[in-house]
Amino acid sequence: MKLFKSKRKRPNVVEVATKRRLHVSHLELGMYICELDRPWRQTDFLFQGFPLLKLEHIQAVRERCDYVFVDDTRRVLVDQGQMILPSATPLRVTRKMTRIPLSLEVQEAREAYRSSTLVLDQVLLDVQQGRAIDTKACQALVKRNLESMLRNESAMLWLTRLKSQDLYTSLHCLSVSILAMGFGTHLGLSDDKIETLGIAGLLHDVGKMKIDPAVLNKPGKLTEEEFRHIKLHPTFGYEALRGQDDIPAAAVQAAHGHHERLDGKGYPLGLDDYQIPFTTRVITIVDAFDAITSHRSYDNARPIQAAYDVLRSSAGQQFDDALVQEFIRWLGVFPVGTLVELHTGEVGLVLEKHPQLHLRPKVVVLRDANKNPCEARYLDLSQLTVDADGTPYRISSGIPDGAHGLFIADPQLQTIMHPELLAVLELEPEYTES
Repeated sequence: MKLFKSKRKRPNVVEVATKRRLHVSHLELGMYICELDRPWRQTDFLFQGFPLLKLEHIQAVRERCDYVFVDDTRRVLVDQGQMILPSATPLRVTRKMTRIPLSLEVQEAREAYRSSTLVLDQVLLDVQQGRAIDTKACQALVKRNLESMLRNESAMLWLTRLKSQDLYTSLHCLSVSILAMGFGTHLGLSDDKIETLGIAGLLHDVGKMKIDPAVLNKPGKLTEEEFRHIKLHPTFGYEALRGQDDIPAAAVQAAHGHHERLDGKGYPLGLDDYQIPFTTRVITIVDAFDAITSHRSYDNARPIQAAYDVLRSSAGQQFDDALVQEFIRWLGVFPVGTLVELHTGEVGLVLEKHPQLHLRPKVVVLRDANKNPCEARYLDLSQLTVDADGTPYRISSGIPDGAHGLFIADPQLQTIMHPELLAVLELEPEYTES
């Protein structure tokens, strides 16, 4: 919504402090917006500076920005008796989507993912060598990945699980980008906001290209000096990105602030909670989740529930509590790419989550009750799928990647995502019984 000129007399001015940076969730009627987190020309505001005189003005700023600067010396008194309560997320967008079968999307998702890795490898190399990155290529891959997720997000979510230790940094950036966009879709954000999350996730860790590889990939415990060196990567990322006008300000901020904490104990700046923008809050959660559930040189992947426990226990101190709750609600108890043990003792892999029945996803059984390799068998747990005794299949627990010799990134395991095999899961219910 544009802010138009008005012939009304200027309201009474309250003479208080000076300008300060503020997350858009904390905007109130009467505040004067003097600066945005992006160039004015990139917005449709008519004035480069205006007071928030109506609820619609606050909504317009929230839809377009993550944080702004307010000039407290120009704050105005608004006699409307209206206040805006802080909100964790911007206004929701109603989106009508036609979801297509996983078997029809998996190949396109795989091609998009493969293309993304090539672009990201070049981006990281450019940062390492001090060159400007190709932002148009980044924007194109983000759009392509988002389109795939809107058709069937399970295909892309599956691919985020395919990370090796050797390529952790680059594939972690891509995974955070994809997860952040999926989360943004769940939150009801507009496409441009979701794409900003995608760019922010893609670039959040580029500063690691300036870190000594021997320290970055050290398998053992870091010394205090080495940890201080590692903690420089947000600053390195900020310095690499801030000079390019075509990178969203929110993405630059996420690269700089994804290790900040709401309790002010984060780094590199020790920001207070109100200084941490929405996009950064999202990336911080997704970054932590993907790191905990991935194999790294200094730590093995932990189960999904362990990652959830970390997020929950740190909510309110490190992470935004409301966003943590929504993130877990979105991914569900057993996300795509999770190894699970069934009530029979068999081990399966979650292939596709059900939109409503989060405890009943589509799985493929890969280990028998004795944990020995067996022929892959596809089950849709949302349908009447029973074992040999006639008991409906159910998931007993999630288990970590690598359990019973099953590694998601194992190339031999990728055959289970062949379109023709996945089509078995899209047959009528009577054919899914075992």
